Amino acid sequence: MANVDLIEYYDKKKYPSHSKAVAGLVIVFGAFFAAGMYSLWNLWLVYGPEVMAFIQSLGLPSYLTSHISSVVIALGALILLSLALAIGASALAKRLGGVLIYAGALFMNLMTWGIVIVLLATGTLSLSSLIDNWPIMIPGLFTLFITLLLFTVFRGRVRRAGEIIKLTGQTCLDEKGVFVPPLLTMVFTLVSALMFGAIILRFTPIEVLIGDQPWTVETALPFGTGLVLYLFTTIFFYNLAYGTTAGIVYIYMRGKDPSLGDGVRASLGVVAGLAALAVMSVIVAIVRIALQRAGRQVGGAGGEAVGRAAGGIIGWIWALVNYFTIPAMVGEQIGAKAGIKRSASLVRKNFVDVMIKETAVRWGFGVLAAMFFIGFAVGGAAIGWIVTGGNILNTILITVFFTVFASIPSALVLRTFDIVYVTLLYVFIRRQEGEIAGKTAIPAAMGRELESAYDAARRSGR
Repeated sequence: MANVDLIEYYDKKKYPSHSKAVAGLVIVFGAFFAAGMYSLWNLWLVYGPEVMAFIQSLGLPSYLTSHISSVVIALGALILLSLALAIGASALAKRLGGVLIYAGALFMNLMTWGIVIVLLATGTLSLSSLIDNWPIMIPGLFTLFITLLLFTVFRGRVRRAGEIIKLTGQTCLDEKGVFVPPLLTMVFTLVSALMFGAIILRFTPIEVLIGDQPWTVETALPFGTGLVLYLFTTIFFYNLAYGTTAGIVYIYMRGKDPSLGDGVRASLGVVAGLAALAVMSVIVAIVRIALQRAGRQVGGAGGEAVGRAAGGIIGWIWALVNYFTIPAMVGEQIGAKAGIKRSASLVRKNFVDVMIKETAVRWGFGVLAAMFFIGFAVGGAAIGWIVTGGNILNTILITVFFTVFASIPSALVLRTFDIVYVTLLYVFIRRQEGEIAGKTAIPAAMGRELESAYDAARRSGR
């Protein structure tokens, strides 16, 4: 049982301070962005005129100037459509719950078996040829096997997962601030990638990057330094944002009304641990890169595949072990080492629930993502038709642009749903273990359904 609980700090409105850790992080982030801005400026001095000439040749400035009203309307429509669909996705999750899991399972089976069925139906592939080329059925067989397990052996846990999906939608509707940290993470990732790319292009000769010249200490040092700084800053910011959203969800689930600031303070309360966790993740990422590179050097394409597979296994294990690490660190205000141990213990005891989240629940969230793309396509077509005065070609182009753009808000909503769901699962597990008592934000009817599903799964030993 946790010795300290985040809700105690919330009630007192006083969170732990880690000024030294924050000062160190400011230095690291400052060094990375200073190097990035310096590199960008130097690259601009060399290539800026060529870039501007290329933009001018496309006629982009004159087009934007002459169509400024249409551009403003389109951008405003994108933002409003993103907000509307984010709220709509939350409402659908709250309304549908387990129905999304069934729809997702159906969709995944249609996708994995669709190609095989089409090949058989069109006569492109005969039944005997299909047997000879049986590996193409592996994805479909795996999906079908998982589906049968979910809806027979583990149906009680799937039922509970459906209720947590409903609670995910409710949380996102009541606490819309949960979307802000993942959004900032997406922006920060793009900016840090730009900084990293500038550092590499500024300090590493292009001949070395494309393999025409060998690596030396002089060329590897700035590349390695830039890579480590990029990985650390990106992973740490992700951890901080995850902790912020998890903090909001945790406080909300304890029956309180948190603000975005409360989530930030909760995450900053374990900032040293989040930094330590980021360092460990950087080491894991470098090991994975090294394995892939070593495999390529030893065995060519085959060796690279082996190295990539080994790196993938290490990454999967690391992600699995740390499944509940950040929610546990924030909720119980503990460090990275204790958080990892806590997470590993929770995963071991609730492995089936974790796997259901990564299969059935993810499939259900995928249905919401598909709705996003459909919504953006329809919205883009309507807006394109109005803005262009019924020009079919331009309407099609705007529709395509809106559909492609849908990947951004879709990724944001799915990432937020993932964090919220995992944090809710963490809270529910602690509640069932007797570590959390008293008022929660779970509606009475939903609480009874969760308890019923939990008892059914426990009686069946699954």
